[in-house]
Amino acid sequence: MTRNDVIHEKTVPEFDTPDHLNCEKWKLDAVKNNKIVKNIISKIESQNFKFHSSCISCEYCPNSGLKGGLTSDSEILLCENSLKSAADVETVLSHELVHFLDHLKNTDWTDIKALARSEIRAAKYSLECHNQYGAQLWEGSLEQPQLCSISQQFKKCVRDRATDSVRLVTNVGSLRARSIVDEVFEKSYSEEL
Repeated sequence: MTRNDVIHEKTVPEFDTPDHLNCEKWKLDAVKNNKIVKNIISKIESQNFKFHSSCISCEYCPNSGLKGGLTSDSEILLCENSLKSAADVETVLSHELVHFLDHLKNTDWTDIKALARSEIRAAKYSLECHNQYGAQLWEGSLEQPQLCSISQQFKKCVRDRATDSVRLVTNVGSLRARSIVDEVFEKSYSEEL
């Protein structure tokens, strides 16, 4: 199973539902104003790809547990029925943008280790773990013992999120997903965006 297999067939979007209108508004706001989203988009554009918000589609997803994904058409899917706030959209969008960037770099999504590397990068560079721990790290307002503790918590968050994503996308068990993530973690974690 690949990342694309997790995304079910696209449905015909209904453009006038509150979920759709909110998702579109939050998406455009994130692309325009969120620093992390804008940074990832600039990295995408450094790959000679002109990114536009039309590369991101807000749609109803029949799998209510799914918040987003990268479709087989290389489009970022935001599951409008699962995203309830601007912060949700920013978190999922930043995560999927990292996968989009990795896709442009020809990631082989059928290789479970390549998938794990991308999930580690997505968890690290998206807002997933930054919302919990990153703000304190980047503000530089912590004493050294706190800094070390927060840094380790951030790393654990990245490892846990990547493991959950690998498990979800591949349907392998938790222990196998953790083993795969652990195998590629240090190298992937140290990679730049």
